[in-house]
Amino acid sequence: KIAEELITAASSAEGTKIVVRNDFGLDGKAAKSIATTVGKKVKDKAFLLVSADETAGRFMVFAFAPKGGDVDCKAWVAAATEGTGGKGGGKKDSAQSTIAGLEKIDGVLEKAKSL
Repeated sequence: KIAEELITAASSAEGTKIVVRNDFGLDGKAAKSIATTVGKKVKDKAFLLVSADETAGRFMVFAFAPKGGDVDCKAWVAAATEGTGGKGGGKKDSAQSTIAGLEKIDGVLEKAKSL
């Protein structure tokens, strides 16, 4: 379902980066699955997903891009989460970070959209 929403968003979005919040917890495997599904359909956009786990008081930032694209996901996640105390890592085509404190979500979303 989330993958379908991202594919729809990609079809109408301008630019090469799409930032979306969709809460499915801190499930890295689910995020990878979404990335795989979307990556098969969308070859020209990079995505940054933010997903909160209200109970844990933490959220995950997950970015992915098509291989050979010009977006560096590791740098994008690092820049968007700078100053939040987030922990994570990744590669050029896929990166993630987990951050404590749900009050930081809006700032991360704004920063990710501005990069």
